[in-house]
Amino acid sequence: MRRSFAWDVLVNAAALYLIARYVVPGVWYRSELAIILAALVLGVFNAFIRPIFVILTLPFNLLTLGLFTFVVNGLMLKFASWFVPGFSIPGFWTTVWVSMLMSLFSAVVNTLAGTRR
Repeated sequence: MRRSFAWDVLVNAAALYLIARYVVPGVWYRSELAIILAALVLGVFNAFIRPIFVILTLPFNLLTLGLFTFVVNGLMLKFASWFVPGFSIPGFWTTVWVSMLMSLFSAVVNTLAGTRR
């Protein structure tokens, strides 16, 4: 089964909610609607802005054997937190940590669901 944009937003919203509620104490959200809106904005950023950042940071990705991708993912999440009222993540490295956990959550859910790109 192929993944859709709606599936990615749903998985990101679930990951953000669980991480904000139970794992990382610094993530703040006003309501579940803010989480859903943050996941939607993150999905749009991942679809349009992230590929540009990945290409521009390709030398860093090669030097770090792909680990710099987590920093790019953290940037996308930080950008999303700036655009969504009622949702914030303090500090850049906290944002990178949250994005790493979201990537792990997404990989596990997509593997269990049998979805692929």
